[in-house]
Amino acid sequence: MALWPAPAGAVPYTRAFRSDDASLLGVVDSVQSSVLTVVAYPPADGSSRSGKKRRLIGTALAISGNRFIASASVAIPGGRVRVLLGGGVERPATLRGVDRQSNIALFEVEGATLRPLRPASPRSLAIGSWVAVVSNVAITRPQASLGRILGRGERLDFAQNGGEVLEIDAPSYPGSTGGAVLNEEGEWVAVVVGRAAVESADGSRVGMEPESAGAPDLNGVLIALPVEHAGWIANELEHYGSVRHGFLGIQLRRASATAESLGVLVAAVVPGSPADSAGFRPGDRILAVEGEETHSADELTAMVRAARPGDEIEVTVLRKNEIFPIRAVVGVATSGLPIGPRLAPEMLRQKKDELERLELEKRRLQEEIQRLEETPGR
Repeated sequence: MALWPAPAGAVPYTRAFRSDDASLLGVVDSVQSSVLTVVAYPPADGSSRSGKKRRLIGTALAISGNRFIASASVAIPGGRVRVLLGGGVERPATLRGVDRQSNIALFEVEGATLRPLRPASPRSLAIGSWVAVVSNVAITRPQASLGRILGRGERLDFAQNGGEVLEIDAPSYPGSTGGAVLNEEGEWVAVVVGRAAVESADGSRVGMEPESAGAPDLNGVLIALPVEHAGWIANELEHYGSVRHGFLGIQLRRASATAESLGVLVAAVVPGSPADSAGFRPGDRILAVEGEETHSADELTAMVRAARPGDEIEVTVLRKNEIFPIRAVVGVATSGLPIGPRLAPEMLRQKKDELERLELEKRRLQEEIQRLEETPGR
């Protein structure tokens, strides 16, 4: 099942908005049926000392006729989730997959047809572009605020599955996490996944070094994943129940800080792994990945895990006195226990038919063995 992109024409075109006019109201109206309220309930196990159960209310974004994404915080282990569709309509939802690293969970709604948001074509938003942030914890009408893109790139203080993030300077309502970010044409360009601090003179912390980052500020900028990356995560959750991370199969040891010790030392190579197939050897020193220098085992591990399984990457290696590139195809490593992988309905039926056939064959063989044992002279 392909979740991305949403069907063409799923949401009518909306006129552009600017910071000084009221057309933002038209944008909010156009996505009102796509930006929903989700309520998560903890498991009814009576574990709370006071006996009171604390529910969570957040924003959900429809991405297909029966799928929506929301903050991973509403995916309470053992709990249940319901989505509120307006007009008093409330439907149960089933968790399809969750990735707490990117703070995105995928759900399937039962007994209703959702109206998916229209994602914008993958493109780079210019710094300073106006966007609207739309969330919905009020049920009756989404809340919206205007803001500007402060930065676009990788944040060292915000863990997510590779790719870049957007920093948005916009007021945030309760429940903004999980909300939709719309461009001036009313198209969906990103999903809000958290908030972080602002430290630099231009208001951006993209690419800043950890030592200059300072303590996080919960009242700072909004952090959002571009729609193309959110779409990739949704597809991973749909098909595998979790997000597959990159894997090479190299055991690393931190190099000593001497002039003779450069890069990250390969202590061992897992037999049969992508690294083994590519030709890595114990004793190699990895100097760079895709031209970006590596200085520590943790840094190199983060680079590999951020790569998408199946991608081919170029790794610069020092072996004895020779420096040369090795091209390797990234394998798959999942974090935590996946909810999937999921089988297509026809494949599931085939597996069930095969199991029934084996059961019949087992009974036939048991009867034949019993007959042979009862035959005189045996």
